[in-house]
Amino acid sequence: MEKAKILVIDDDPVCIGVLLSLLAEHYEVTAANSGSTALELLSVMRPNIVLLDITMPNINGYQVIRQLKSDAATADIPVIVISSLTEASDQEFAFKLGATDYLPKPIMPNAIYGLLDKYLSH
Repeated sequence: MEKAKILVIDDDPVCIGVLLSLLAEHYEVTAANSGSTALELLSVMRPNIVLLDITMPNINGYQVIRQLKSDAATADIPVIVISSLTEASDQEFAFKLGATDYLPKPIMPNAIYGLLDKYLSH
C-alpha cells in the first residue's frame, strides 16, 4: 500500500525534526522551511495533507492557506495548522481561510496521529 504524502511547512528546524521523526516511518514526508518553498513544492507535488505553522517570515501560514484554498488543484487538501498562536482569534482566522484543524504547539504525538487518522482514512 502506498504511503500517504504529508507536507510539513515550518521555519523551525526543531519542529520539522520532531514531525519527521514522528511521521517518517508511516508516511512519505516532505518538509519546507518557508511559505514560499512550500508553494513551490505544491506546484509539483500533491500531498494528502499539509501540516502548517502560521508564524513564518515573508509568506506566513495564513497566506499559504489562502493560496492553497484559492487554487482548484489544491483546494481540497486538508490543512492542519500546528502553531504556537493559541488565541481563539488566531484559530478562527485560520478556519475562516480554510484550515481543516488546529493544534497548539508543543507538538503532542497522540494529537497528530489522531488527526492524521481522522483525515487520511477517507
